Amino acid sequence: MVVIGPVARLASELKRLLAHEEVDIVWHRQPSGLLREPSADAVVLDGADLVDATAAVRRATAASLLVIGTDEHVAATCLALGADCWLPSGTGPALVGAQVRALIRKRVPARLDGVIEVGRLRIDAGARRADIDGHEIQMTPREFDLLRVLVENEGKVMSRDRILAGAWSPRFVGEPKTVDVHVAWLRPKLEGSGIRVTTLRGVGYRLDVLGDSRPRVLFVCVDNGGRSQMAAALFNRHAGGRAWADSAGTRPATRVQPKVVEVMREVGVDLRAAKPRLLTVGLTDGAARVITMGCADGDFPVVSAPVEDWGPLDAGGQSLETVRLIRDAIDGRVRLLVSSLAI
Repeated sequence: MVVIGPVARLASELKRLLAHEEVDIVWHRQPSGLLREPSADAVVLDGADLVDATAAVRRATAASLLVIGTDEHVAATCLALGADCWLPSGTGPALVGAQVRALIRKRVPARLDGVIEVGRLRIDAGARRADIDGHEIQMTPREFDLLRVLVENEGKVMSRDRILAGAWSPRFVGEPKTVDVHVAWLRPKLEGSGIRVTTLRGVGYRLDVLGDSRPRVLFVCVDNGGRSQMAAALFNRHAGGRAWADSAGTRPATRVQPKVVEVMREVGVDLRAAKPRLLTVGLTDGAARVITMGCADGDFPVVSAPVEDWGPLDAGGQSLETVRLIRDAIDGRVRLLVSSLAI
């Protein structure tokens, strides 16, 4: 914990009070001293120039921030600038310590472990993988955490300190330009993803989904673990970015069939990270074509998009050689479909 103020008395009292809890407490006269610390679980501002000091702390870290002062109007300004709590001057060290403990317990950012799809980007937080149309993006661990935070907050303005809290850690201490540098490194890797990291000068960043006028095709089968996955992946390969495809299932399986993954790898398509998903009417909205592949009539909803049925072509339970033949048959029909879209 870092205490900042003109005198070291509060830091000394807190060090004595929290000695049995093995809390490391340091004191700095000015906020600039905070940058000499590798991390901070919490920061306490005690003394003059609280508004400027609050702004300086928030530029350096997202750690819990407690402000102690005499003027309630100044306190309100500090809270608006990002302080987490205010106590009046003269508050005893026991209450200050208790407040800091409570803030540290509270400031644990939530993280998602599931799969999120934004634009043409698919990010699997649990597996720490991200891909665009099935092609994995090569990122550093820090770039992945930055992307995850932006995706989890799609459409929301994220200040640099909030990004630091989520992608680095609330305890991180450093210059705000750290975020700017990593955003600059991440942007080229998102080309063709249908999303953009937008800079809001003086505020922070926002992840936006771009409008996409390219034709979209939806392939649908029962379990979304075989034929529809192959069709969508082959379509995206042959379309070369001029159109794109999704896939879904009326009763999705838990994974893509291993034989399907194997035969697709043989032609240079990696489906190891692909996950079956449920067909919804929303997925069909705006589709240029919906291709059904053995769906039962009672399972398929009424949709407004043009629907075409390609027959069973079921890969489930088939030999590896038969799955290869199914892959090649789908590939031929996909090529004809791409040509018919006049893209």
